[in-house]
Amino acid sequence: MTNEAEYVLIIGSSNMDLNIYSKRFPNPGETVTGGEFKQYLGGKGANQAVASVRSGVNTIFIGKIGMDSFGDQMVSQLNEEGINMEYVIRDPQEPSGVAFILIDENGENMISVAPGANFRLNPNEIRSNAEIIKNANSIVVQMEIPIETIQEIFTIASKGKAFKILNPAPLKTIPLELLKMVDIIIPNEVEIYKLHSLLGFQESTEEGNLKIVQASKDISSLGIHYIITTLGNKGCLIFDGEKDEFLEIPTPKVKAIDTVGAGDCFIGVLASMLSKGESILNAVKLATIAASIAVTKKGAQASMPYFNEIQRKLKNLKLYD
Repeated sequence: MTNEAEYVLIIGSSNMDLNIYSKRFPNPGETVTGGEFKQYLGGKGANQAVASVRSGVNTIFIGKIGMDSFGDQMVSQLNEEGINMEYVIRDPQEPSGVAFILIDENGENMISVAPGANFRLNPNEIRSNAEIIKNANSIVVQMEIPIETIQEIFTIASKGKAFKILNPAPLKTIPLELLKMVDIIIPNEVEIYKLHSLLGFQESTEEGNLKIVQASKDISSLGIHYIITTLGNKGCLIFDGEKDEFLEIPTPKVKAIDTVGAGDCFIGVLASMLSKGESILNAVKLATIAASIAVTKKGAQASMPYFNEIQRKLKNLKLYD
């Protein structure tokens, strides 16, 4: 892939998801039997890369993967998806990341992750890929890699042309100097309140979406252009920090089977649409539709829709007319 080609760059995690589908979650100390086991490829970064490439955009993935059978499966499958895996690093010391996921009958999930090789991606390895970072159209980073590595990514990306997107999950303390380099941050409802608190802002007395808007205003004061808060089956809320405006985007009503990877689907499609030149509003609408399709299928990467599916659903909807 040449530097002249338009592409989305996803830097982050790739995991093997070990899923159990059961009627309900166990309580502490309790065993729930009768579940169904499925093994899928996952990891926030790899999920987002699949969502991006299936949206019809050249996609590069950078991450660290173990030299084990899980890692071999990850590399093989992501290659088959058409993702450029040339810059992936294989780690002979650490195993590939693994996620144990419980999914209940409503499609809700509980996840525990052993990051393995993901958490050994270091700033030196990022610097060796500086040109790839600077020439991307959109860059997406999550927080399943070390914070110093994330900071190096955005430092380099700030010298380029890309939309710089941070998915602050799993949430941890984020240095202010890192946040100031971000163009778009995409938390869920729980994460935006936690981030707001971690940054030292006073909790709002507002309720519901007004509370999200106030938190978004405070966070955007750091220089972030857009805060997009995903709200599950309630859609999402876009806050434009430059215009001091917010907009609610509803989601199509569907029967959720498996919500694992829905947020990653949203982010991967958003990045791909922005790289195609779509406005932030249209990109969010298409990403919302994509996520509503993903939750009707099992598995994370397996559930990511192709662009023709997104277009077909958009055409049949009156939601955004």
